[in-house]
This record gives sequence, C-alpha cells and structure tokens, in this order.
Amino acid sequence: MNLFTLVFGEKPRRLITAPPSNASWKNVRATADHMPVRARRAEADCVTETGKGRLKARGGEDYIISYGPQDHAVIRKDVFEATYEPVGEDLYRKRTDVVFRYFTLPYACTVKTLEGPQQAKPGDWIMQGVEGELWPIPAEKAETKYDPA
Repeated sequence: MNLFTLVFGEKPRRLITAPPSNASWKNVRATADHMPVRARRAEADCVTETGKGRLKARGGEDYIISYGPQDHAVIRKDVFEATYEPVGEDLYRKRTDVVFRYFTLPYACTVKTLEGPQQAKPGDWIMQGVEGELWPIPAEKAETKYDPA
C-alpha cells in the first residue's frame, strides 16, 4: 500500500462495457482435452460469489458452472447451450468447434458481464463469446483451456 492509497483509497477501476476500438483480437477455441465441468440450471434467483465478483443467476434461465470448490461462473442459458456439450450426468465440456476471441489490457479494469461486474488484472484475457458477451479470465488459466484458432 502506498501513501496515495492510504489517504485517498483505491483508485477506481476502468469499466469495460464494450471492447475498445483499438483492441488487438486473437481467435481461440477450447482445447480438445478441456476438462469437463459440473453445471446445473439455477433453481431460483440467486447470487454466486466468485473470485472476481458477485454474479447474479436467474432461476430457470441461467446455468451455474463449478470448476472447483470455490471457482464458479454463471452463464446465460442460450450461451451455455451454444458453447457446451453434455459428456455425462451434470458434466459438460466446452465445444471445440466454437471460435472465441479475446484481447488483453495493460491495466486493471472491471468488465461488465451479462451476469454482473467482474474484476480483471492487467494481462487477463477479456473473452468475447458467441452472443458478444464479455468476461475476464486469468491469462495463466486461459492458456491451459484454449488453443489458437
């Protein structure tokens, strides 16, 4: 913590609601060995805590994906159905035939996702999905989940 932060508090993060006009895009698709995830449709409206922010899930409309005990995501039904395929009971894998694109930023920001704001660090991938939706993912994690398209 520096003196500025101590006196004035944290500097507000830039809010990303759309890709910047000068974004340098790269195309990727899910790796063939992408690990299956558990997914379930939200039974009622709820809020899910994630490491990057609080996400709202609409009952009967959104899917809650569990990557691990404390690692969750909320995905709108139409986006989930377009990008995931079933591989077992409550298990799904991201489809490898769907191309996503992403850009990175050299600064921390808040990304407005369909389900709520999420924090991104400098260098995190800001992905754009099949419906134009944006979401951040740490670069280290993204590099293991996606291959160049």
